[in-house]
Amino acid sequence: MSVNILAPQPFTKTDNLPAPREPVGHIKLSFGGDASEDDEHPLWDISACGVIGQTLFVAGDEAHGVERLTPAQHGWLGDHKAFHLHDFVELRDPEEEMDIEGMAISDNWLWVTGSHSRTRPDPRDDGDTPDCIDIAHIADLKDTRPRCVLARIPLLFDEEGHAIPVKDDGDRHAGLVRQRKDQGSKLKRYLAKHPLLGPSCALAAKEGGLDIEGIAVKAERVALGLRGPTIQTFAVLVEPQIEPKKSGKLHLPSAPMIRLCDLGGLGIRDLLASDDGDDLLILAGPTQDLDGRCAIYRWKDWANEPPEHEETVRLHRPERLFDLPVKLDADHPEGIEYWTGEDGETKLLVLYDSPNPDRIDAEKATILGDLFDLD
Repeated sequence: MSVNILAPQPFTKTDNLPAPREPVGHIKLSFGGDASEDDEHPLWDISACGVIGQTLFVAGDEAHGVERLTPAQHGWLGDHKAFHLHDFVELRDPEEEMDIEGMAISDNWLWVTGSHSRTRPDPRDDGDTPDCIDIAHIADLKDTRPRCVLARIPLLFDEEGHAIPVKDDGDRHAGLVRQRKDQGSKLKRYLAKHPLLGPSCALAAKEGGLDIEGIAVKAERVALGLRGPTIQTFAVLVEPQIEPKKSGKLHLPSAPMIRLCDLGGLGIRDLLASDDGDDLLILAGPTQDLDGRCAIYRWKDWANEPPEHEETVRLHRPERLFDLPVKLDADHPEGIEYWTGEDGETKLLVLYDSPNPDRIDAEKATILGDLFDLD
């Protein structure tokens, strides 16, 4: 039987997804030293960021603290200083990987969250993927407690106006949600008992398990964005009620409320509360370790729209602003922040995990972040 091969035909575009927006500029981050032989250098795995004034804080998901960068020569961000979290808060496992995935700055407090996720050993850690994988080895999920970090740290300012994290500032004290052996922390225990999120707490993050990837803070409101799980095709926003104690410890008097967001099947990769309004920006991306579309959404007036019910969950439909460029096996957007340049114009800064080689100089430990228009 013969089959006629037809000439290619133009098809009408039926989806409403916009073309990715290209960056309008870049910011160079200079950590100093040489990162070419250091696999754990923050250059390689930036997963969170926070800006206050001209001070940029970043963190890597394999780090034990945060890195500070301030304006340096040639308009770069440099003068790199590292701050270990165990110098500010009481960590049960200070040398274990915290998997810091979100940062936010509000009212001169630096907030930090870990992923709160479970992880499975990667059979590729020693090199290429083996032909045969030991089941007992990869079946051993790692303890989640070191990643159950939700903390806030006071910020002060030096003579040059650069922010400095401190343990104590008058009646302001650094603190965190107490870590515990059972489920890792009280927050994780609440989530494990939630009828929608509970089953995911037993799974590894990259396999549909619970994975906190972003935090936003506005006055008394705290929001945690989940990369996974998605409920049906809806992303999850967790809003815990937090009562800071005089000692600085963060108390959770009740179970957190959750919201569902229609992000076109994507999960939440970062959150950003607006400085000059009540909106919430959402960086959305694939829920698993995949290359795929990433987009910026805006939830208008989020700060004035608190959770309402425990028995029902509200479905929200944030506005899709624009898509980000997608690259294969590189440039996974992980952190967003506002950045105001010398011209007074505010752009959206996007920082990446698994950076494209074109944006890094490993021997000088520099990396480029992208700036996007927000009109």
